This record gives sequence, C-alpha cells and structure tokens, in this order.
Amino acid sequence: MIDDITALRESWSEVEPPSPGAQDRARAALLARITERQATVPSRPERHGRRLPAWTWRSGLAALGAAALVAGVVAVGGLGPATSPARPAPYVASGPVAQTFELAAVHAETEPFTPPRLDQWTYVELRMVRGKIAQDKGQATRETTRSWQRADGRQSADLVDGRLQVLPESADLPQVMPPQDYPTLAGLPTDPRALLDWLRARSFSDRDGDAVSYVLIESMLRDNVLPPGVKATLLRALALIPGVTRSSEPVDFDGRPAIAMGMVQDGWRQEDILLDPTTHEFLGSRTVVVKDHTTPEGVSLKKGDVEVELIRVAGRIVDAPGRTN
Repeated sequence: MIDDITALRESWSEVEPPSPGAQDRARAALLARITERQATVPSRPERHGRRLPAWTWRSGLAALGAAALVAGVVAVGGLGPATSPARPAPYVASGPVAQTFELAAVHAETEPFTPPRLDQWTYVELRMVRGKIAQDKGQATRETTRSWQRADGRQSADLVDGRLQVLPESADLPQVMPPQDYPTLAGLPTDPRALLDWLRARSFSDRDGDAVSYVLIESMLRDNVLPPGVKATLLRALALIPGVTRSSEPVDFDGRPAIAMGMVQDGWRQEDILLDPTTHEFLGSRTVVVKDHTTPEGVSLKKGDVEVELIRVAGRIVDAPGRTN
C-alpha cells in the first residue's frame, strides 16, 4: 500500500505543503487517487493553456443557447450577500465523479495565492478554438483573448485588435451572474451545498436550475482568479449536481490528455470541464456535440464535433491593466 504522506509529496512537490485540512481530505481521497492513476496517462506535453472576455465568445456560443449564462453578462437584481447559512448541510458525495472533483479540490487548496489589493487587477488569458458555427458566421476559429478586472469589480479592460481598451469606472458594483468582482467571489459560501443553493437561488432562467448552476461554475472557474478555498468549494459543488459524468479514458484537449467532466445541456451538447489527469488541475472547458443537431441558422452539427475549446493559459494578480505579470 502507498503511504499517504508519500503520495502527497509526490503529487505536490512543486508547491507549498497542503494545509492540515487539505491533508485530511487528501487522505480520504487517497484510495480514489490510487485507482484513478491506473486509468490515466502518466506523461503530458508542456502546457500552453488561456482567458476569454464576455464580449468575445458570446458570439461563438450564442447559437448554443449558453452565451448569456457563461459570458457573465446577465444583469440581475441584487445578488445578495454571498454568505453561508448558519448551519449548512454537510458535504456528502461519492462515486467516481465526486472522487475526481475531490482530488481537483485538494489540488486547488495547495495552489500558492496572495489576495489582491482592491487597486490591483486580475488577469486571465484564454485561447479559444471554435468549430462549424464560427465558420458559418465567418468568425475566426482560433483566437487568444486577454482580459483584466479590477479587484474591486468597478473597472475592466480587454485587449481588442492589439489595443488595450479600459472601460470607464463604474460608480456601483455591477450586478451580474456569475459574479466577477473579487469581493463577491471571495465571500462565496465555503460549504459546497450552501454554494450550490446560492447559485440555484440566483439562476433566473427557464432552463433546468442544475444545468444553469453547472455552467455558472464552469464560467467562474475559467474566467477568474479565485482564492484556493473558493475554487475548491466550486469543484466540490460540481460533485453534488446530478447528471455530471466522467470520461472513462483521458481525452485530447489542446494536444494533451485530460479528464473530461461533463454535463449534457439542451439534449444535444455536452459542456465539459477539463482536468489534468495527473495533478487534477483545472485546464479549461469545451462544448462537444453528443447528438446530431441542426442550429436555427441551418448549421449541421454531428455527434462528436467539438464546437468550442476554451483553454486557460494564465490567471494571476497584476498591478495594472495591460500588465501580464
């Protein structure tokens, strides 16, 4: 049997030692880790990975019906305090999906992090690869986007056609779902069930509440720089959503193996969250066609088509818009 401390050292040798709480969760998930290693690819190519602003990929996914939810531009009336109930229900999840998300959560808890000052900015870079819908619209099928969000949430910036565009400062904190300002993100419930309840209560949509919550979490993981505890809670909340599945074998994502954790949306497409098969680090997301489908514009999509890949290249705290480190 593999000694648990040895396994921890092997998995996190390049970062600071995990907290006692993270070690406890890692020990609980150790058996799952040993089992999963038998089904994963041991080597991976060098990472390229990266972030996407709402205005850029809204055009690419509008036809898929998820743009408003995922782009983070849905205005809502009063998000309300992001606080946990006094007595949240205990986090209880089991099975391969829960085990995988637990390993990803433990990895997230070990990532080095210094909270930003309110005058600092979060920088996220994404590389986007789009398929038939973009081709039909005459849009670029490959694009790298760079976006900045001031930590207090009152100002944002994007690189547009090689030029930095800084939006005017907002007097009020934008009320959007999912939230994008650091204070709201940092104050999200730290209990997975409480966080999922918080999202469900704010999913103003005719679609299934759990499907919406899944897409919101996917967007929050991809498009922000999150405190480790919040990131870990989001991953654990995913394990509580019915209908989420795990790929039986690693899939190809940006030329490297990845574990695909997916949920079918609208009956014909699957939104996948991609994790590194060795470290369980979050890599990005993609949209895969799981049933032949024709869009309202007449674009024929075939089962197996990958319509969108969003590869997270970088996410860090910087001192000013336009800075990348």
